[in-house]
Amino acid sequence: MKKICIIPFLALFLFSCQKDNPDKDNSVVQLTTKEQAKNQSELDRYINQKLTIPYNVNINYRYPENDINRNQFTYVTPPSTQKALEMVNLIDYMYYQPYSKVVPKKFMEEYVTKQITLIGSYAYAREGGTYNGLATAGIRLELLGVNYIEPNTHDDSKRKDMDNNLLRLIYHETSHILEQNKQIPPEYEKLCAAEYKGGSWTRSWNLTTQNYLKSGFISPYSSDNVHEDFVEFIAHYIVFYQKDQCGCETTDATADTDGDGLDDAAYTAWKTQILKRGFIWEEALATADGKNKTDAQYTGKEILLKKLEIVKNYFSQEFGVDLEKLRKEVQAHHVNLPNLNFSTYNW
Repeated sequence: MKKICIIPFLALFLFSCQKDNPDKDNSVVQLTTKEQAKNQSELDRYINQKLTIPYNVNINYRYPENDINRNQFTYVTPPSTQKALEMVNLIDYMYYQPYSKVVPKKFMEEYVTKQITLIGSYAYAREGGTYNGLATAGIRLELLGVNYIEPNTHDDSKRKDMDNNLLRLIYHETSHILEQNKQIPPEYEKLCAAEYKGGSWTRSWNLTTQNYLKSGFISPYSSDNVHEDFVEFIAHYIVFYQKDQCGCETTDATADTDGDGLDDAAYTAWKTQILKRGFIWEEALATADGKNKTDAQYTGKEILLKKLEIVKNYFSQEFGVDLEKLRKEVQAHHVNLPNLNFSTYNW
């Protein structure tokens, strides 16, 4: 492969002064070799139409050795063709479509992930825990556990697993691509500088009381370092639920005793159902409204709200993206997931 790349480059260098008549049959800009193009499967052609042509993204599902990070993913298996198809449809629906509707064209060209490798199994860290994905070099995303994902399941526990281990993961890892290109604002790190735990984050928090929230972290993993904190915050805010999705607004004061504009009984029923799947932003803020240390400058809620302001400004100033519009577009897709069929070719 290296020789194939070097020879055209030398030819261009040596003969650049001569008239250049492009040979369309031997273009150096090819998504595949001629042999690969000749032997493309239906899934290959589908990926090309759905994602490669409109978004210039390369989806690898054939267990490409050079695209798997063997330093961390030593023993993994490839995805089935059927699960690869489901993932292509899901990634298109939940990532590329929402982004393309609300972000500038330049953003799609420069900052949306360009290479995704699908891996069938999960990988396990030596220190414990499971790898669900990895972003590298500001362009590539590796997604694991593809064979276990059920995109349109109605089962609450499976939806919780998909929301956390796939959708949150996609926005977590693709947000790494953003912060690898544009520096995290220094004021973000200062908010929790003394609370980052490094590798000890797994032993530092009480998951039952969610005391990490009172230290201003949206998840336990957020406390690993500022980079994980930043992308975890973005992913949680974009993917998970907020009160405005309840659909239980009321002007009846007798039904809304806490004055939040929602019917108390209807919201309680909605909240009970949603919390089986994961996370509600306002409920997290309520739990965060306190301090783990009496001498802390801010409550966890105050820190999270300050982080939100910084993140919104970051998206707006660095990328020209309205984070609220992006979140609402993602949520409009998210709520419709159980009603869709991701297992067919939607040409």
